[in-house]
Amino acid sequence: MIVAAFTELAQQQRYGTIKVADLVNAAGVARSTFYENFRSKDEVLVAAMQPILLALATASSGRAARSYVKATVDHLWTRRSMTRPLLDSPAGRVMERHLARAVADHGIPFGAGSEVPLYAVGIAASQLAMLRTWLAGKVTVTADKVTDHLIACAHLRSKDVGISEGHRS
Repeated sequence: MIVAAFTELAQQQRYGTIKVADLVNAAGVARSTFYENFRSKDEVLVAAMQPILLALATASSGRAARSYVKATVDHLWTRRSMTRPLLDSPAGRVMERHLARAVADHGIPFGAGSEVPLYAVGIAASQLAMLRTWLAGKVTVTADKVTDHLIACAHLRSKDVGISEGHRS
C-alpha cells in the first residue's frame, strides 16, 4: 500500500515535496507501520523502482533477455512524464546509487559493506544518463536503439576491459 501510494503521489508532485506523512496518509497506514517496513521515503522509491533497477542491472550483466530490457524501456517511455522528473531530482541520485550496487551484485561478487566497484558506478551513471537524455527528448532514437545501448553497457565491466578491481596505490 505504501509503494502504491508513493507511485500515485510521484505522479502528482515532485519527489522533493513528498513527505513520509504524505505517504502514510495516502496509504491509510499508521506511521509505525511505515517505519516497520521502510526507514525513509528513499527506500520506498527504491522499492517502487526495483523492477526497473533489476532490468537495468541484468542488462549490464550481458545475460539479459533483450525482450525483458525492451519491455522496461517501453514502460519508461509510456510513463516518461513521471520518470523524467524523478531522474532529474534527488531521487535520480538515490536510484543511481542503488543501481550501481545492483550492477555490482550481478557481476563479480563483492563483500557487503565494501565499496561499490568503479565499473558498477560508471555503468549505472551511463544507463541513467542515456535514459534521462532520451526521455527528455534530447536525442531522437527508437526504444530498440535505447535497449541496445543499455545492454551494450555490459562491455564497461572490468573483466571486459582487462582491468582488475583491486586497490592500487
